[in-house]
Amino acid sequence: MKPHSLYAQAIANGTYGFDRMCEEAAINTGMEPEAIRQAVVLYTACAKRKLLDGFKVEVGRDFLTLGPSLSARVKDEVDETGKVVKVAKASDLTAVGAKSRVSCTIDTEFVHEFARSVKWQKSDRAGNVIDPGEEDATLEPDDPSQPNAGGGSSTGGGEPSQGGGGNTGGGDDEPME
Repeated sequence: MKPHSLYAQAIANGTYGFDRMCEEAAINTGMEPEAIRQAVVLYTACAKRKLLDGFKVEVGRDFLTLGPSLSARVKDEVDETGKVVKVAKASDLTAVGAKSRVSCTIDTEFVHEFARSVKWQKSDRAGNVIDPGEEDATLEPDDPSQPNAGGGSSTGGGEPSQGGGGNTGGGDDEPME
């Protein structure tokens, strides 16, 4: 890590827990929070079963789609001088040793709404805020002068975006230099 590496992190307002979400979802609906809680628990159990069966599963309308994913790769073998001793071929790629994962596709419109709404701040690698008095670094998702606006999670072409894991802050710990 370079001595002056900076990172961007979302300005968190805390965690909105499951029970609190159910209570808020029930407001002005005539439904009891417990009924919503039970419906979500049953929906989640069904979603888990369908994921295990290899299906893609929608989580809400126009929000998330979860699905099975497999990550595997092969690389050229190189010696200590950097010379390629064995070229990787497509036939070398197998599922043996691959990582099975759950993928998450995020609705494109929500990605843009998120990019317009989230607030960002500078931090060090440990997440400590640096110079909190500076202005917010929120990106405008449709500004062509800002490459990767919107957190870099849109695949473009009107397709949903891909995000693997639970990090809504863009995924990798890439420093801002």
